[in-house]
Amino acid sequence: MSTKNITMPQLGESVTEGTISRWLVQSGDHVNKYDPLAEVMTDKVNAEIPSSFTGTIEQLLVEEGTTLAVGETICTIKTDEADGEDSNETTVEKKRIKRRLFYDNFDIRSAAIYRKNKVFTSRFKNVSRTWH
Repeated sequence: MSTKNITMPQLGESVTEGTISRWLVQSGDHVNKYDPLAEVMTDKVNAEIPSSFTGTIEQLLVEEGTTLAVGETICTIKTDEADGEDSNETTVEKKRIKRRLFYDNFDIRSAAIYRKNKVFTSRFKNVSRTWH
């Protein structure tokens, strides 16, 4: 299990701070990814902050009515994910597999999708083509 921080999101292009108007969860509550955690008021919008992880709320770090800058931590969640390098290595390996599958399945017919200002190497050695 690992502990993850939930931060105040940027709810608009020029929004720099928000006020926690109401907590929708308590310490010890189990939440799923995208479940609402709190209601936030800004000068432009009122919104709910969704959970970024599945896990158990460990600690609420701010009280209702507190104004925070974008990026400040509002609560912590204990997740069921593995700690450290194992999950990172798994992610890297998944990206490698995805990339390999993409390039293995690439053919000249699908080049039309990726044509604009891209350079592709042909399946034949030492041959490359620039699409314009």
